[in-house]
Amino acid sequence: MKKMNNRGFMLSETLIVATFLVTTLLFLYIQFNKVTKTYDTSFKYNTVNGLYSTNNIIDYIKTDGLENLKIELLKEGIEFVDITSCHTDYFKEKDYCSVLIESLNIKTVIFTNENLTTLKSINTGLKQTIIDFIDYIKFEETDGYRVIVEFNDDTFASLKVKE
Repeated sequence: MKKMNNRGFMLSETLIVATFLVTTLLFLYIQFNKVTKTYDTSFKYNTVNGLYSTNNIIDYIKTDGLENLKIELLKEGIEFVDITSCHTDYFKEKDYCSVLIESLNIKTVIFTNENLTTLKSINTGLKQTIIDFIDYIKFEETDGYRVIVEFNDDTFASLKVKE
């Protein structure tokens, strides 16, 4: 029997296996990062407690200041109203509003239009974390209103105001 010339076979086999392993590990790393990011987002945006708290804020707004907030949003150049301070221009029961916001552990409350396209496209002076959450929100391009809440534990929630 004649021995075949096998020079380079081991080197090419090593390169093929190494390429396959690197490709597999890279694929797994990318997929793991996507899952981790989605997992982290689910614990930061629209948590159950956050949605219940936001619903409580909406219920209060409906009973006390909804019409005043609507009028404010109709003014030229106003895209949102920060109602965290419970200003008397919007609410009659300022004390109740303050206690509600404090007891729900809320940092910022924003009342805005349902269609967030304009709010996303202009420089609003909002913090980057809120802007990132606004980019995350799936909204309808219809008339209506929305409340966006940032909590002290750096979680966020948003609900449409149903009249």
